Amino acid sequence: MKVEVDTSDLERLRSQPQVVLRDLDRAVLDATQRGMDQAAFSVPRGGAPNDPLDLADTAFVSLPHHNAQRMSTTATGGYAHPQAGPIHAGWHFGEQTKNPPPNWLRNAFKRGVRSLLRKGVAAQLKKSLAKLFPQK
Repeated sequence: MKVEVDTSDLERLRSQPQVVLRDLDRAVLDATQRGMDQAAFSVPRGGAPNDPLDLADTAFVSLPHHNAQRMSTTATGGYAHPQAGPIHAGWHFGEQTKNPPPNWLRNAFKRGVRSLLRKGVAAQLKKSLAKLFPQK
């Protein structure tokens, strides 16, 4: 089977990675926030007997981090607590986290977040392509 793929649009987008990665910020943040919203239903409530900090109160979502060399962007969401940790949405780069997220957080990011991210990225790439290279 022979398949031909037109990669000209992809090459044009890769010629201006900073603009395209900045355009993808909203899609990456939306996916991360949705995962955190879904995790809020599963997060254990109440602290340990000797732990005054409640796990549910330590939730965070970071701004996307761009890596121009690898042309990637990643937003991080999670819980700043030793019993949990972060999880990433976007294009991953760098080393994996040493403290993997618990199953309830990982499962929250699997439920619809991946498809939301894929759809958001696809729509934004089309918009970026039209903005950067308008039809003549």
